[in-house]
Amino acid sequence: MAGALVPGVRKIAVLRANALGDFIMALPALDALRAAYPEAEIVLLGKEWHADFLAGRPGPVDRVEVVPTDLTAPEGEPESPALRRFLARLRAERFDLALQLHGGGRHANPLVSALGARVTAGCRADDAPPLDRWIRYVYYQPEVFRFLEVVGLVGAQPVGVEPVLELTGRDVREVAELLGALLDGRPLAALHPGAGDPRRRWPAERFAEVGDALAEAGAA
Repeated sequence: MAGALVPGVRKIAVLRANALGDFIMALPALDALRAAYPEAEIVLLGKEWHADFLAGRPGPVDRVEVVPTDLTAPEGEPESPALRRFLARLRAERFDLALQLHGGGRHANPLVSALGARVTAGCRADDAPPLDRWIRYVYYQPEVFRFLEVVGLVGAQPVGVEPVLELTGRDVREVAELLGALLDGRPLAALHPGAGDPRRRWPAERFAEVGDALAEAGAA
């Protein structure tokens, strides 16, 4: 479902407070937001690691605000004093858009609504309250496309579907320090055998087969 661009947007909040792979899957949506609202400040509501990881890194996110609660907890912490202070501080920033890219929205949608933005948008599962503009949360759906649908609710059109993460000089130095001797001129292949979400778990023996094939091809 495509929505109209919101006029006069200066500041956008995006809730995506989880792990690295989750953030990477949201990058095409963030890139679409940046293209649709080039003059707006995009503020990621994330975790502490986001603030460190994105500091000085080129990309669509201008700033990170650390959410002081675990939105993956079954009961959440919607009434914690730290979260109340956090929301009061962000409400004072007067966001124009607030987007929920965190999940089904049972706990995340109330948090996004509490920001007081002019327009809210995001996913909505059966047990979640609605936002101003929303799409049904489909459990089995590629996340890149899910989040592109969400930003489409506020008029942002895709500029690509492949996540692209910019490297920094710090990244290159850290890899050289950690893996320089191991690589010895060979190409590097990285495997990530596991996931917290059962939808993304591949059998261990399949990872082993891929690893063996890469090693035989000369990868470190």
